[in-house]
Amino acid sequence: MLTARQAAIRTLRLMMAGSIVLPVVLFGFASWASYRNIRQVTDERIDRSLDILHEHALKVLQSIDRTFAEIDEVMRGMSDDDIRANEQALHDRLHRIVDEMPQLQGIAVVARDGHPLVSATQLPVPKDIDLSDRDYFQAQAAGNSGSYVSGIHTPRLGGINNAFFAVSQRRAAAGKFNGVVSIAVLPSYFEGFYGRMSSDGSYFALVREDGGFLARFPLMQDRQVKLDDNSAFRKGVADGLERTIFSVDSQVDHIDRRIGYRKLAGYPLYVLAGVEKPAVIGEWLGYMSGHLIFGLPATAFLFIGFWLALRRTERLYDEADRREAAEGALRQAQRLEAIGQLTGGVAHDFNNLLTVVLGYAELLGEEGVSGDHRQRGVEAILKATGRAAELTQRLLAFSRQQILAPRPMDVHGLARGLMEILGRTLGDNIEVRLVPAE
Repeated sequence: MLTARQAAIRTLRLMMAGSIVLPVVLFGFASWASYRNIRQVTDERIDRSLDILHEHALKVLQSIDRTFAEIDEVMRGMSDDDIRANEQALHDRLHRIVDEMPQLQGIAVVARDGHPLVSATQLPVPKDIDLSDRDYFQAQAAGNSGSYVSGIHTPRLGGINNAFFAVSQRRAAAGKFNGVVSIAVLPSYFEGFYGRMSSDGSYFALVREDGGFLARFPLMQDRQVKLDDNSAFRKGVADGLERTIFSVDSQVDHIDRRIGYRKLAGYPLYVLAGVEKPAVIGEWLGYMSGHLIFGLPATAFLFIGFWLALRRTERLYDEADRREAAEGALRQAQRLEAIGQLTGGVAHDFNNLLTVVLGYAELLGEEGVSGDHRQRGVEAILKATGRAAELTQRLLAFSRQQILAPRPMDVHGLARGLMEILGRTLGDNIEVRLVPAE
């Protein structure tokens, strides 16, 4: 059973512990909830970024398709020889198209043997250049691939100085392969747009279905890097997912990111958008630190308040214990003083009674004492012994050693017994009589 002091101190200690534990639990729950909320907000941002990237890339590719239509209209019905004969005019026309479209680096018309016929960047076009090993040429030679998007290439034609990827279509011909029209697209055009969209930890990319990067922000050192079959992106594409968001440790720069991708409608290309996880955690920590600015002082205030209350309670109970001990000592001293006074009074009363008994006993022991004097002496002795017995009974009652149970007594019988005892003690020459009180 706990005392009042133990119960109060225990309660205050529990409240002190609660002032720490409860805020910690609430802060932990709030941290978990806010992290989930920030992650959800991050996914929403990624999703909106994918919509923007998709719209941007789709407009670029659609403008390139319109460029193919314009080139096809200009060269409709022209043979390879006609193109060579009109190379100057065609070069000027293609060059104007490239100048008007900042996303383009060059345009080339390639014959069926892989040699260029006309170029927007070089006049005259070298006859010894062979482009038949390029993927954008081989894909069209193997079959009509529509608007085929190649991987990253280094330039061979003059006037092209930066790496590019090509979009190619077959030249118009009646049921046979007649070469290709290739449009070189600048990855830097996409990367510049991605850079303007970026914030801390942002990630954007344009990727082919086979995992090859066409454009990426942050920029890559090696543009030929490809994602392998074990990457989360390639697995998602293999599973037929055209749009999803996942967490991954990048194979390119080994940075942990939250990334989403979306397939371009009508093209085997995907736009990717993501955020570095340290940026997400930093945003989360920044949000939670705002709570800590107010939560820590409040928690400290509660803890200090309960601690002060505990110390004050302990001091009050200690003072109460000291006061109780002092009062107990005072009561003990008063009790001892009362016992001393009682003892002195009892000793004084017994001394008076013994004086009477001894005095009359000496008187009775002397010779020549008359019978009346002896009778008075015996009566005095009996009276003193009675008072002594009464005093003894009172002392026993006071000390609780005798049960207070009043009962009738034969006083005369008791007196006669005492007289007989005195008579036998004093001898046969002394007569002891019981005289009624007047």
